[in-house]
Amino acid sequence: MIKSFLSIVLLMTLAQAQAGLKVIYGQDNRLDLFEVSNPLHLRLAQSTAAMVGRSQIHQTGLEAFLDFKRTLETSLRLCPNERFAQQPAGSTCSGFLVGEDTIVTAGHCLVLTAPTPEAACKKYSWVFNYALTTEKRNPSEGFSTQDVYHCKSVVTAKLTDTLDMAVIKLDRKVIGRKPLAYRTSGKISSNAQLVVIGHPSGLPTKVAAGSKVLDNSNATTFVTNLDTFQGNSGSAVFDATTGMLEGILVQGKVDYRPSIPQNPYSCQVVNRCDDDGFNCELSDPQEPKGEVVTRITEALPYL
Repeated sequence: MIKSFLSIVLLMTLAQAQAGLKVIYGQDNRLDLFEVSNPLHLRLAQSTAAMVGRSQIHQTGLEAFLDFKRTLETSLRLCPNERFAQQPAGSTCSGFLVGEDTIVTAGHCLVLTAPTPEAACKKYSWVFNYALTTEKRNPSEGFSTQDVYHCKSVVTAKLTDTLDMAVIKLDRKVIGRKPLAYRTSGKISSNAQLVVIGHPSGLPTKVAAGSKVLDNSNATTFVTNLDTFQGNSGSAVFDATTGMLEGILVQGKVDYRPSIPQNPYSCQVVNRCDDDGFNCELSDPQEPKGEVVTRITEALPYL
């Protein structure tokens, strides 16, 4: 699955792959919050957050807004008729609340984005409510300063050939949002239905259900057919029925492909595979079978 590292160069190569490789399996299940009818999933979404550069967050009094200058179309050369192409795309990773002041995310979100995890802590903040709660809301505006939290310290940030996860402390207790209930022993059922909540390609919050476990054999990770993208790194993966937090999204297949396969400069479209992770429109033999999730039980010693 994840290759061994022989040098820091190989480590960075893997981290970049983990950060950038995810995809759509079968039907595109991503929904904006105003489209979500499942009350459990809406409740879980309240405890998920976007990792945003501090320089992109502006606060005036009790109000805040995000200075995201690009849409998904302009940031990734996406074809204009692709889903969500005109939405803002500015966040870096995703994370979720597991304690009153504690966020969990993917390790590469801190290791790769700055010279040290501590430098990433100073460079990035965590924003709740970056979402389309109504169809006409501008997701980059209308924030309370209570939606914005800074990283106070890094409890741990791990990126190895078997483990990709990070735990950080925020600058204060999170108000009005509940820490998520997470698995403390054992592992997810191989028959479980899954839902992932996060920020694919830096977009406002997306909830993507209708997915399953493809491979549950590894001790530290499991593989799924979740519809996830770069930016979903660090997203919370749940049992869709019980709401139990099961893991951290860390890696997957290629996100996008040229709309004209023979022309690498053509606008991009979503890469698609079948529900079992095969027959991808664009594939690489070095890719995992599906979307890789670090088991939340790996983070237990730090929570």
